[in-house]
Amino acid sequence: MPYKNIMANTIAQEILDSGVKIPSLPDSAPRLMTMSRMPVDKIDIRELENLIQSDPVLFAQILNLANSPYYRTVVEVTGLRTAIMRIGLTETLSALYRYLFKNALPEFPKLKGFSDKEYWEESWACAIANRRLGDPRLMVESLPGELYIAGLLQGIGKLILAVYDPNAFDKCIDITRRTKKPLANAEFEIFKTTGSLVARKILESWNLPDRVCAAVAYWQSPESAEPEYREIAGLTQFACSIVRLSGIVSSCEGMERSSPESFLTDLSGTYILRNRAFPLTASGKQYKLVQEIVSLLDDNFPEANLREKMNISLKDSRQSSGSSRINNAADRGSVEKRKNNKKHASESVGKGGFFAWLKSLFRL
Repeated sequence: MPYKNIMANTIAQEILDSGVKIPSLPDSAPRLMTMSRMPVDKIDIRELENLIQSDPVLFAQILNLANSPYYRTVVEVTGLRTAIMRIGLTETLSALYRYLFKNALPEFPKLKGFSDKEYWEESWACAIANRRLGDPRLMVESLPGELYIAGLLQGIGKLILAVYDPNAFDKCIDITRRTKKPLANAEFEIFKTTGSLVARKILESWNLPDRVCAAVAYWQSPESAEPEYREIAGLTQFACSIVRLSGIVSSCEGMERSSPESFLTDLSGTYILRNRAFPLTASGKQYKLVQEIVSLLDDNFPEANLREKMNISLKDSRQSSGSSRINNAADRGSVEKRKNNKKHASESVGKGGFFAWLKSLFRL
């Protein structure tokens, strides 16, 4: 580990010294990061409004989202408070985090079999899944906001290495797909460190919360993190494993969609499920949680993308999704509007669908 850290420091410093590839975060970032470490019912909506209004681009993004087909009603939204109420406080914050980091980071280089679109699709899926694990009923210390950011940024290491040396990172992808070993192994073979460790140095230079930096650095091996950060790293690993093993999104991590025979074994190898101190080790909770995460992903991804890939029935998947909503007035209103606005046009595929496949693995 010390040698890996030395190389990570070297690469990170070269990138930071370039002053071009990884720009600084905007002035609104520190306050948004503070909000990520707060329970959603403790966030001051007026303060959030002021923060958004101070940045015309953020303001425009939230208004555009509120008036998008996903949330739109017959009345166009022109005021920020109305936009937040329509979208929901949780989703407003998540949208701000996505915009903040997507615009601060460079585009993923065009490499064989992996693109910028797929990178952010994968990151968003992991963020959604990770946020769900912050539900207070799961009795974890990590908060939904910081879990969302950790999930969104867990893949930033591969982006940084790909920007730093596209040809070398292309070799990493080739090794991973050829050997089926984790991408981190290939990164160490080529770069003598891992992208996750390099990412931690970059995120620390942005003054991101220590817990988020540690989760990004150690989600692949939570047991290597400092004791106080193992939970958030482990939860991030668990969320990303569900996303990648399900085959919902394309990935260059070397983790292919599992067969019914191996899925449960692969998931049980995660840090959270190996540690019996976590409530998630109960098989019934695993089953219900995976159901809810699949439903949340279905809610948030465009119809032409996720629904085709997952091939599931919306009616079945929504039966367990309601309990995952945070008890917040703005969020409750936005959920109802979203249900009314969305066109439930995907067709049921019966017992052969992805959701039915997951149910068969976690049968009580």
